[in-house]
Amino acid sequence: MSTSVKRSRPPKAIEVAVPVLSHAEQLIALQKREEGKTVMYKQDAWGHIETRFVRTHNVKAWEEKGFHVR
Repeated sequence: MSTSVKRSRPPKAIEVAVPVLSHAEQLIALQKREEGKTVMYKQDAWGHIETRFVRTHNVKAWEEKGFHVR
């Protein structure tokens, strides 16, 4: 039987608290991130719709993956 050896672990990274945003602030941040992008979607066999916000120069690549421009 082998003997167990305790190995020291590096300490975990300290998480920095992020200020809580209101719903309106979250929507504004989301709209800012999606600005200038194309909305594309794909529906699977079960009726689930996957939505992606794609940069306009990547639209052709996403169309090849089966996504459609909304």
